[in-house]
Amino acid sequence: MSAHKLKRRIFQRMLLIFSLTSLFTVGLLLFFISKYYTNIKVDAVLQETKTVSESQLVAVGRKEAALVAMTQEIYKNSELMNDVQVAMTHDYADYIRQNIDNYYEKQGFYSVDLQSFLRSYFTYDDDVIAVQLVSADKEFTYTFPTNYGKWQPIYEKYGEQKLLQSASKKENVFRVGSSVVFKQIINDPSTLQPLGTVLMYADPEFLGELIPKAKSASTFAVLNRVKTVLYSNHSLPDITSANIENGYRYDSGYIQTTEEQASGVFGQVIVPENQIGGIPVLQWTLFGIGVILVLISIAINFFISRRYSNRIQVIIDGMDQMEKGELHAKLPVDEREDELTLISQSFNKMGDSLNDYIKQVYTLEIEEQKAQLKALQGQVEPHFLYNSLEAIRMHARLEGAKVTSNMIYHLSTLLRYTADNIEMVTLADEVNYVRQYLQFMELRYQQEVPFFLEVEEPLLEHPFLKFTLQPLVENFFKYARHEEKRTSLTFSVKRLDDILEVKMRDDGRGISADKMRQIKKDLASEKGEQGRIGLVNIHRRIQLYFGEQYGLTITSIKGQGTEVMLCVPYTSEGRRNYVENAFSR
Repeated sequence: MSAHKLKRRIFQRMLLIFSLTSLFTVGLLLFFISKYYTNIKVDAVLQETKTVSESQLVAVGRKEAALVAMTQEIYKNSELMNDVQVAMTHDYADYIRQNIDNYYEKQGFYSVDLQSFLRSYFTYDDDVIAVQLVSADKEFTYTFPTNYGKWQPIYEKYGEQKLLQSASKKENVFRVGSSVVFKQIINDPSTLQPLGTVLMYADPEFLGELIPKAKSASTFAVLNRVKTVLYSNHSLPDITSANIENGYRYDSGYIQTTEEQASGVFGQVIVPENQIGGIPVLQWTLFGIGVILVLISIAINFFISRRYSNRIQVIIDGMDQMEKGELHAKLPVDEREDELTLISQSFNKMGDSLNDYIKQVYTLEIEEQKAQLKALQGQVEPHFLYNSLEAIRMHARLEGAKVTSNMIYHLSTLLRYTADNIEMVTLADEVNYVRQYLQFMELRYQQEVPFFLEVEEPLLEHPFLKFTLQPLVENFFKYARHEEKRTSLTFSVKRLDDILEVKMRDDGRGISADKMRQIKKDLASEKGEQGRIGLVNIHRRIQLYFGEQYGLTITSIKGQGTEVMLCVPYTSEGRRNYVENAFSR
């Protein structure tokens, strides 16, 4: 591929990437802006419709309150209450006969009766069609129409029996035909048992009068607790309860539901999308702004991409010259302090230094040879030390210094283990090292220290951090060993799920409470006893290597002994090759 084609390809890629990024960013931004302002507009319209729906619920509540007030008036008037009791326990003929007798007994004095009271109570309310009084056993019924023109079709359509059945409904507000029925129970004041039920039939058009003309295209519905439609200015679609949420998107509109009233009545509004004015204009406006912004962005990206593409091509030309052997080729350094300028500067420095690097290559080869010789010498020196110690040991044995000979043997073994430059060993290696150190110290102090090993054979092959147990034995000789009597050491290993517990305990002098507090404080501190090979050093090494959840804990009782427990992660690959390959660093 020629340099010109490469330049065009880079330029096209940069322009495409920048353009797509700009298009995506502007499109996403405009989408959220459109969504935001659309939601604001929808919320405003839904709030207006909610106000209308709430006014309908208030009107329903007033009708219900008027019926309650009427029943309270009956309770307050004892004569009227007696008249109701007679009506609920006698047929109409007996009721009229008893009213005439009462009239003559009072010698023509005016008295309030049930008929005149119910006929006159709702005369001021044009929305009331009729008031009906039904006995508790539904044997007697009294109907007092206030609007015969609207009541007659209802009576002819349903008949007396179906109308009486409606009194059994549990809801206080329900629908019968084209009327909304409000129900109120009348109880006997003396027994508090139901005497009957008052039913008020109302024309639901009083709810339609509350809908403004500007909102007439929206569907306003009033429903009771069992979701029976009491009123709706348009047919209400079938909507599941899961979809009845404020602002829920339904087909081409939005649903608004008002809170349920104490009587169980609530409102529901469906606002068509075409009633949310201004949204199409907003969307087209934002689309136009988005197109303009994208075009401007592409134009800016075009010039920026072409400028950087030209600078990249200059760098490629300089690399071609360097590839052809022109080591003195230089790149122009742009005044802009950016990555391409840094590349140009570095390229020029590389060209200036390349000849020096060629000259130095021979020197590097010589230095490498010296390093190899030094490494071989480093391998010879420990070997010489071990041979020398072995010669001294054999000479001491020939002279009869058996103790000195054994001490030199143990020291040589310890030095060989120390010189092995690996970080992880097997638990068996570490225990063997402790045995050698223990035997060396027994010769030094001329005192036997019983050593007990409690561990299952497979656990001895588990990987273990090198030089972890020896400091514990060293502390034993410094602080725990009794000089007058034998003090024993017990080493135990146990697996608990994913943790390997390694314990070292003795029956020595123990540690005082003050000293234990200081040790635990050092273990908890991040700066405790830095550089000292001891408990804190072991604790830090375990945590650095395996994690903060592992480490060292110590318990001790003065005069009874000390126990140190090391917790490390358990691994099933406890073989020597795992130690050497996976844990060597």
